[in-house]
Amino acid sequence: MLIQSNHILKDKDFLIYWISHIISTIGNTIVPLTITFAVLEITGSATSLGVVLGALWISRVIFITFGGVWADRLSRKKVILFSDILQGSNHLIIALLFFSNQIELWHLVVSALFYGSVSAFHAPATSGLIPQIVKGESLQQANSLLSIVNSLFQIAGPAIAGALVLFVGFGNIFLLDALTFFSSFILVLFIRPNFKAESTPKSTYWEDLKEGIDIARQYTWIWSSMVAFSILNFAVASFSVLGPLVVTEKLNGPTEWGLILTSGSIGGLIGGVLSHKLKPKSPLKFSFTLMTIFVSLQIASLINPISHWIIMVFSLLASASMIIGGVFWDTLVQREVPEHLLSRIGSLDSFVSFVFMPVGFVLAGPLSEKLGMNWTLALISSLVFITNIWVIYFRDYIQTRKSNPYSSNKSRFGS
Repeated sequence: MLIQSNHILKDKDFLIYWISHIISTIGNTIVPLTITFAVLEITGSATSLGVVLGALWISRVIFITFGGVWADRLSRKKVILFSDILQGSNHLIIALLFFSNQIELWHLVVSALFYGSVSAFHAPATSGLIPQIVKGESLQQANSLLSIVNSLFQIAGPAIAGALVLFVGFGNIFLLDALTFFSSFILVLFIRPNFKAESTPKSTYWEDLKEGIDIARQYTWIWSSMVAFSILNFAVASFSVLGPLVVTEKLNGPTEWGLILTSGSIGGLIGGVLSHKLKPKSPLKFSFTLMTIFVSLQIASLINPISHWIIMVFSLLASASMIIGGVFWDTLVQREVPEHLLSRIGSLDSFVSFVFMPVGFVLAGPLSEKLGMNWTLALISSLVFITNIWVIYFRDYIQTRKSNPYSSNKSRFGS
């Protein structure tokens, strides 16, 4: 893989960013499990755990659009640098509180609020930084390599976190995470993005946000894709809630559910590898076709399941299709959306994810109790199929592109 990617990894700026991304991802994958067990050790309360996780999620939702606007107004590199310093300091303080045996629940709640708020600025900045350090023809390969890193640590992260909790303790884990942020800060200092200030200093936050929403509405493939992604996020969350129930009732429970989750993680890795070289004629249509088939079948495979192997296969294929779709989507946005609007579009995309996944977590259970498990699964599977078909056959992408006042280049990545 690395041999095939030599040309992109020879780009000094991307190589530095890629290494910083690897380091940051290490921390991002070990912290969630660490927080879970830290809260349970301190309080022993599932309610308290919900409060901490809810604080993180709510703060992200509240500030994600602010983050998109400010990342478009300022140097994205500076936003990332400030975020790394703030996040590193946040977890360094938590580490010191653990070392001194003074940690309390409210410390973790405040830390989660802070972590979610700062990440709401960091994420849109990173989505807009890639086109400033990678040439257009290499964007797909860059996004693919980043997704491979994410998938690798989704597989290894929980095991690493569990071992660290057992052998080194919470304080050392938070200290390690703080060091990953500080290391990322040092690396990002050496990146030289092609930054051009394009925002209007006199415009207000609401005017800038409206501009981002307007461009999403004018690009048909953006808003229609976001609708489809919202349903996909709802379906993935529902699968996470209903899957364990079905496997426990109809199959052999936790062991087989663990295998299903592992197959999904492996599928994500396979999707990242495949997306590195796949160049379909119509990437958006291709990826939504894959997601239509495999995510729908993943949900449907829970209806009166015969074997966990069938669910594993569809989970692997569904995860692979979503990673491929994510890489193509990121590349399309980076190539076609004006650079000074990239972070706002990224924040709107993230907002969809942050809102609809929790909706799926909350509603899946009550729906299954009201409609019955099989009818609920059939409904969700059908919803995924219908919305993705709708996106696939939206034919006015080219017309929307031509009518867009921001558009200046001929599309190279159309639907």
